Amino acid sequence: MLAIRRAQRRFGRRVIFADLDLDVPVGARLFLGGSNGSGKTTLLRCLSGTLTLSAGQATVGGHPVGSLPARRLTGVCLAPEQGLYEKLSARENLALIARLRLPRRAVGPAVATMEQELDLTGYATLPMERCSAGMRARVSIARSLVAGPALLLLDEPGRSLDDRARLLLWEALGRRPEMTCVIASHDADDRRRCDSAVTLAVAP
Repeated sequence: MLAIRRAQRRFGRRVIFADLDLDVPVGARLFLGGSNGSGKTTLLRCLSGTLTLSAGQATVGGHPVGSLPARRLTGVCLAPEQGLYEKLSARENLALIARLRLPRRAVGPAVATMEQELDLTGYATLPMERCSAGMRARVSIARSLVAGPALLLLDEPGRSLDDRARLLLWEALGRRPEMTCVIASHDADDRRRCDSAVTLAVAP
């Protein structure tokens, strides 16, 4: 599902990561570890298409990252408490993404499923600007899942979640065994729940 070949990203003269080779098969759960500044978030941004690689290549389902076909296959939650439309409700934020990727008749059921799975029903109609960081994190994760992505990219998904919400997240992932996940995290429990791990090191 995800293939990375001799990937490099730098900012000016500063190299974030280099010569990275990686294959993540369909349905795998990959834990992306490393200290702060090692390039975890930068790599996820490159895979999502919001940054370009400085060298090398990466594909999602055989499509170059950043291309429209790759973006359609990818669900992204890189800042769990951010990136939501503040004036829209949780339900409206989910529906907005669902309408872009799903047939019209599938939007309502997809949104309702995510509201139930991540227990959003108690505040589904509240504007995001009135929600706590934990609520917002749940909505961001639900938004990344609502269209049924083949590849899911998560950056510190449990940072603002309580124990119950973290369990709901992993239960939701467990219902989607065919979905490939790359999860950047410092959490040991996230590591235990993944099939394999890659640790990035801070470039010298």
